[in-house]
Amino acid sequence: MPALIRAFFHTSTVAPGSAPTLGTTFATAKKHTHDLLTNAPIALSRSSFRARVESITVRVTGMAGSPAPTKISIRLCLDDAGDRIVVPDTEATIATGITTTNSGVVSYSVKVPITQILTTETGNVYLYAKVDNGTAVFTESIIQWTEN
Repeated sequence: MPALIRAFFHTSTVAPGSAPTLGTTFATAKKHTHDLLTNAPIALSRSSFRARVESITVRVTGMAGSPAPTKISIRLCLDDAGDRIVVPDTEATIATGITTTNSGVVSYSVKVPITQILTTETGNVYLYAKVDNGTAVFTESIIQWTEN
């Protein structure tokens, strides 16, 4: 007998061609817009549908400054003004490359339910980021979420 599937994983990746440069404060012009419904199934209209943001990964390049960035803080919002917060400010230390120290990545385990977001909103969420020192280019972000 086949195994019962309990959850489906979905990924939203944003890697803009002209990525914004992050500073030490959140800014409305320096965000990534993720449409979580783009590859979602028709099942979203079911009343029993449940979903959860599992993880968020951010990649930066061109880290500069004295001192250079060592941490990235993120904030996930329902509106592009950054006021309807779903995931409050969360900070992580940047893991840099072994041979390249001016680019790096952070990853966050989130585990936030998003059922009502996906069934009543457009499906867009807005990821803001900032660094603790200097500047860095907001090259890529990935949001992984599940439905069950």
